[in-house]
Amino acid sequence: MKSPASRMVLALVTALLVPAAAMAQLQAQVFRMGVLALYPPGPPRDAHDAVLSQLQNLGYIVGKNLVVEMRHANFQAERLPELAEELVRAKVDVILAVANLPGFAAKNASTTIPIVVWGMHGAVESGLVRSLARPGGNVTGVESLAPELDAKRLEVLKEIVPGLARLGVLYNADDQVSQVHLASARAASRALGVTLLSLPVRRPADFDAALSGAGNERIDGLLMFTDPLTGRHWRKVAEFALKNRLPTVCEFRFLAQFGCLVSYGPPFEELHERAAMQVDRILKGARPSDLPVEQITRFE
Repeated sequence: MKSPASRMVLALVTALLVPAAAMAQLQAQVFRMGVLALYPPGPPRDAHDAVLSQLQNLGYIVGKNLVVEMRHANFQAERLPELAEELVRAKVDVILAVANLPGFAAKNASTTIPIVVWGMHGAVESGLVRSLARPGGNVTGVESLAPELDAKRLEVLKEIVPGLARLGVLYNADDQVSQVHLASARAASRALGVTLLSLPVRRPADFDAALSGAGNERIDGLLMFTDPLTGRHWRKVAEFALKNRLPTVCEFRFLAQFGCLVSYGPPFEELHERAAMQVDRILKGARPSDLPVEQITRFE
């Protein structure tokens, strides 16, 4: 029969050995992660690269215990379903989907492979998950709360431009949650006495026509709903706004650094950190249906 002292020593040794054993198992196993994105790699710093950097901090090394299957649609949303099918055929252990459009494509391609969606927006309203607390199915991820913050962005712009009467709203019409964004913005605009002009785009070639239409409508400012398409083409929007002296409001810091007048939204770093943590939990055996969708807690 072991003495209390020997049992304490055994407990301490076990506590020290379990993390070491878990790390050894992590290093011995090779995981396959699929990445599905609308756009190819390039600045601003890509979500998938940043998540990979966070995963490295958690012990996942590309080429050692992690293989990455990258698929991007080069801004052609209609290609996302076939690319998602490719990842299913590659038998990846988890799919990292960069925002809603790739998230839906991955969800439609598989009901069994775990999917982590970076930068969800309107995840419940769009049907991407059943609820934030218990998403159900094989999809979880990180919710940016973007539609909920549209009202705040309008309020900020109205403070800066008290005479704001007509506001252009630029968004990706293929994004399933764009109508949720619009509903939120319209409710806020009615309270502020501002008329909204919709400026939908679906591909890079649409921006010139949308911005030309905005110029003809004599708008007083511009609001943009950020997704991979609009975010990667912000410089064109910023050049138009600056040329026409239009105040603009956006979601993320990098957009303000590229010419948006003011931004209000979550820091990318928190999106990266939380998405990497979700991937890590899934690779360690957690089921996405049991992993609550993470909600952003910091705004800047």
